[in-house]
Amino acid sequence: MNTPDEHDDRPRAVQLAEAGAEAWVTVVRHQLDASADHSDFYALGGDMVATLRALQDLARLLDRQVQRYGEQRGVYDDSGEVDPHERLTAAAVEMEAVADALGSVIWSADRYWNAISHIGVDDGPAAEGEVSR
Repeated sequence: MNTPDEHDDRPRAVQLAEAGAEAWVTVVRHQLDASADHSDFYALGGDMVATLRALQDLARLLDRQVQRYGEQRGVYDDSGEVDPHERLTAAAVEMEAVADALGSVIWSADRYWNAISHIGVDDGPAAEGEVSR
């Protein structure tokens, strides 16, 4: 996994985003080999919720930045066929849609996290007349 590097001339936010994406890919690989465990389900669910919320915040921020981008400097469209301001508007609209869609995903991820938080495991033998949980 790449970690942010002081010798990398890309902006720190870009370096961290790449490291985060690579970290989630690594999480999936490790979970493939992991034994099913409710505490992992809970911890990973919480981290997913936090990540999705951060992604929603980023989408909203990028939406605002892209909306104003053409006001700050001269821009052009590399195809030469489309007004660059139309491209920026289209990009902002899509990023707003990403933020909205993440809202629905966050709602479901929160519900998952809540549901899994109520799961316990009783590995001991059930006493007479008790039902094992």
